[in-house]
Amino acid sequence: MTYEPYHKTTIDCKKIRPHVKELMDRCGGSVEAGKYALVAHSTLLRIMHGVNCSVQKETARKILLALDHKRQEDKANHEVHERFLKARQEQARIEAHQQRLLGY
Repeated sequence: MTYEPYHKTTIDCKKIRPHVKELMDRCGGSVEAGKYALVAHSTLLRIMHGVNCSVQKETARKILLALDHKRQEDKANHEVHERFLKARQEQARIEAHQQRLLGY
């Protein structure tokens, strides 16, 4: 018995992990992001933690569409979730620290 057709419908979680992280930050957590993307929040956590790390293409499509819609909403409303702002500020702090260490 071959599982070839099934494997063609799944992708590696590593490919969508950054997108899931951004969606969770923009929505305020895995539960809110799951509701927004119409995906179980446990699926989002599984992707983030790399557990059994393959996901169906349809689930990945839902996540990417939800992220796109959330970005458009945030842009139209001129607001983002506080958690997303903190994540961006933390990233900027880390990059500034790395530049100081390198002497740029």
